[in-house]
Amino acid sequence: MEVRIYGGIEEIGGNKIILSSPNRRSIILDFGKSFSREEAFFQYPFMPPSFPEDYFKAGLLPPAKGPNWKMEGYDTLGLMVSHAHLDHWGYLPMLHSEIEVFLGEAALRIIESYRAMRRDLSGLDRLKMSPFKTGDVLNLGEFSVTPIHVDHSIPGAYGFIVECCGRKLAYTGDLRMHGPKASMTMDFIDAAASEGIDLLIMEATKVAPENDPESSLVKVLENRIWYKWRRSPPKRVSFEASDEKEVGEKMIEILERSNSLILVELASTDVDRIRTVYEVARKLDRKLVMDERTAFMVDKLSELGVRDLPRKYFVWKRRKGKQGREVKFSSNESKVLKEFLGKVEDEGGEESLIWGGRRAEFFRNADSYLVVTNNATRFLYEIPLGIKPEIDFVMSRSEPFSEESALSLDRLLNWLLLYDVRRYYRVHVSGHLSPYQIKEVLDAIDPDKVVPIHTEHRDLFDLFVPRRMVDSILLPRVGEPLVI
Repeated sequence: MEVRIYGGIEEIGGNKIILSSPNRRSIILDFGKSFSREEAFFQYPFMPPSFPEDYFKAGLLPPAKGPNWKMEGYDTLGLMVSHAHLDHWGYLPMLHSEIEVFLGEAALRIIESYRAMRRDLSGLDRLKMSPFKTGDVLNLGEFSVTPIHVDHSIPGAYGFIVECCGRKLAYTGDLRMHGPKASMTMDFIDAAASEGIDLLIMEATKVAPENDPESSLVKVLENRIWYKWRRSPPKRVSFEASDEKEVGEKMIEILERSNSLILVELASTDVDRIRTVYEVARKLDRKLVMDERTAFMVDKLSELGVRDLPRKYFVWKRRKGKQGREVKFSSNESKVLKEFLGKVEDEGGEESLIWGGRRAEFFRNADSYLVVTNNATRFLYEIPLGIKPEIDFVMSRSEPFSEESALSLDRLLNWLLLYDVRRYYRVHVSGHLSPYQIKEVLDAIDPDKVVPIHTEHRDLFDLFVPRRMVDSILLPRVGEPLVI
């Protein structure tokens, strides 16, 4: 079996792994969006990739003729998506329609929800997507693929065990051992340990120098604000929790004396964090408000059977304008989003949808609410003119830091300054293995060889592996073939 890795090398995310047999058949593990490489060549919204060839020219996709990606000279039998974070599936719209996509049921529902809200994902409509579950075995030509659930900061995350030509490969996807469902990660580790793995492709997101790049860049942005506005920037107070329970406890400790509007930014697919913040709102006796994108995603995941998500809430409607005035719906509004917002009004009454004149009314009682959003900057700029509320802001995302998030943080700090927010809080627990858990996983699986992926600092990986395995680490270049 031949292995080629086209993304996730010296970057966080963008995973694209192609496995091939001697008969020139192949399968693909993940087809993720490379945020760092896109930012090097393109600028949103002013100069985005406009044609399929732009992705090929910039090396964002594995080599192919296009316009839709298909591996030349190989029969591609299927593509496996480990989970529904964009850095693992974001280039699926570029995929040739002949290639069937296999993914977990929750991941399928999440991707369908993204598609319903975004026109730029129309390429997904061409694809056949087939769901799997733990316990299934996908027989694709010479390849046997076993998906096994893992715990991550999004539901429906899987690792894979692949067998071909008498050789066995395991791919972790993204996973953690400190989450509420850590037992699922252990299921994957135990299964891989029992198989005798020849090659393990392992996420190593948290392997990094002691000098945290996010903290360093925050300092740069704070200095920039001082030189630009001659005002002290909002001070960041960070709390790194050990697990999700501690995240909730820390939020309550910080916010229980608040007399201001509470604003929390999180990822709309992080169901564990949404549950935590929902419980925080309940304990603080605050009414929960979710922005429309987060509320829509919560509704879809609830339909899928994800438990203990908010059922009663208000929805902050994203502002849309026509001829200089706000309208409830614009002509290009997603049909499914309109239907969802209509359902919210039917079940909760007109006051359950906050838009137009209701925004000012909302801020008259702002200290009664806790607002959850996946885009705090957008919420802040939608505050009506003449209203300047007091705000306690908590940043609680679990995705790894990137240049894209750095640019959005710069804008966010300016908006926080505009509303006189003097300090804000970073309360967080990672969705990924800690560096010291890498040794525990490798001790258990004991593969012959290991490739670190999904990290900017794979050269430091050897510091966290069992001593006997240092010589088993492989660090291939992008597209370099590994034969196992």
